[in-house]
Amino acid sequence: MSLQVYEGLPASGKTKAIISEMDRRRSLGDQVMLILSNEHEELTRRPNVREGGMMGCRDSTKKFQIDRVIGTAEACELLAEQVAGSLIVFDEAQYFDLKIVPAWIEASERGVDILVGTPSQMQLKALNGDQYDHKKLEVMCSCQKRNATRVMYSEDLTYPTHLCDKCYHARMKDEVKKLLELVQDSEPFPGERHTYQPFFGVDMSGWKLVRNDCPARFDIILDAVARTDLVQEKLSDPVKQPAFIDLGCCSGFFSHGMAEQGFRSHGVDVAKHFILWANQVAFSKGQAIDYKCQDLLDFLRKSDKTYDVVSTFATVQWVMDQRGYEAGVECFQRIFEKTGSVCIVEMGYTTEDIYRLKIKDRPSEIDRQWVLNLMESSAKFSQIEFHPAGEGGIWRDVFVGFKKKPTARGRADALLKNVSTSFLQSKKIQIRKLIKKVESLVRRKTRPEKNEDFDLIPLKGMSQVSKSEGYWDDRWVGPRFVTKLKPVQEFSKFRLEGWRPADSPYASVSISIEGQKICSEEVEGGFFVIEGQAQGLNRDELNLEILTSDWISPNNDSRELSFVIKSLDFL
Repeated sequence: MSLQVYEGLPASGKTKAIISEMDRRRSLGDQVMLILSNEHEELTRRPNVREGGMMGCRDSTKKFQIDRVIGTAEACELLAEQVAGSLIVFDEAQYFDLKIVPAWIEASERGVDILVGTPSQMQLKALNGDQYDHKKLEVMCSCQKRNATRVMYSEDLTYPTHLCDKCYHARMKDEVKKLLELVQDSEPFPGERHTYQPFFGVDMSGWKLVRNDCPARFDIILDAVARTDLVQEKLSDPVKQPAFIDLGCCSGFFSHGMAEQGFRSHGVDVAKHFILWANQVAFSKGQAIDYKCQDLLDFLRKSDKTYDVVSTFATVQWVMDQRGYEAGVECFQRIFEKTGSVCIVEMGYTTEDIYRLKIKDRPSEIDRQWVLNLMESSAKFSQIEFHPAGEGGIWRDVFVGFKKKPTARGRADALLKNVSTSFLQSKKIQIRKLIKKVESLVRRKTRPEKNEDFDLIPLKGMSQVSKSEGYWDDRWVGPRFVTKLKPVQEFSKFRLEGWRPADSPYASVSISIEGQKICSEEVEGGFFVIEGQAQGLNRDELNLEILTSDWISPNNDSRELSFVIKSLDFL
């Protein structure tokens, strides 16, 4: 049995090693076949990924011709036909379905040599217990003191800088500082700590934001996504990654946030400086977000793609003002056509002072009823939900169109659709949330208990539903601690108790939930307590992130340690 698995950071030498092995085997007269997947846009959009195309690496002397670009089912059939002694190579293997793993094992047991490059974690887990040669290529951090654990890009996603955790966090701090300095020097508010919207996951305390309701609008997107079965199925599939696009993306808050949620993310905006800033954040975090600087109508006319989730916040009214009323209507028609599952719409109304004298060729006022009529008359949505301005802190009305009826809140809407009194109409949102919460509690009580292999953190008011990054079973936390939690009760505040060595310098501890920063405090050595408000965050599952600006690396311990968690309570 010969089954080799190659892993490593980008630019660690994986592809070069794979090409070298294929060259060696072919020089010996062995049959060699290189197979790539055709099941994921991240791979197929590359111009070289085609039968007869060349797979290369950063060493320009190393290339190998791609034999097949096929799906998982065809790859399994092809493997069954191979004879012993041949070498079959699957590079970028994470883009194949999990069903490929049994075919690898069966072929290798027949004497076919299988080489797998960059498998997914689910594929590795499926291989667990079967004999294979695991080759993990390491590369040193640029500090030359530790092995790299992360990469950072500056201008594109081609040539990364390799960094250990300590250097990465220090470099990210510098990158954020440079970005905010650039924003402060730029239009439309040069010289001021003032910009249109925040950057997702970036501490912007002390900044004035034109749109400080981004977290509330993001929450509406996540709520819609959580109740859309087709999108959830794609998120749980190792290959069928759902696509999101924000039309009028500004500096990328929503595109970045959805990339963090596992979406293949895109953004379009006509302002060059917004796209520049958005790309700067994406490159520094190694995110393959596809940003385009383009007029919205031009983009919609030229693009033939569809997206599972589409958002457009207060953008189309500017197209109408610059190119005419009918141009804006065409934008919406094309947006609805390109929506696969969920479309989120916010529109600037001509009843607002800022737009009252604009869109002079409009046949009628553009208002709440206008948007609702447009969405309903398109016949593209089976259900439309309405979030009025002020709900959760949103500035303007937000409309959510579902191509297929959603779960949970959709059932509540069905119960409430005939409610006619003005009082109950105003309470629809609260009633829907109450019904959803009851359904969630019922599911929780009837769901069988699962014993997960987690390093459990000391929690109250929440249960842990994922493994944690940056946490160890002795309760030490690293500079970046991330985990997913499930509320077990209502909560409106939190309390973190921790400890740092007595001689530790001051450190900043920032706590974020679902990308929304809820607290940041300076702590010194010894025991400390951080308390704060955590309102409006009651959902089925929540992503928690704690960032600490200082850490230690004790002798004979390779970990980077920030503090010990004594307790984390949600009350």
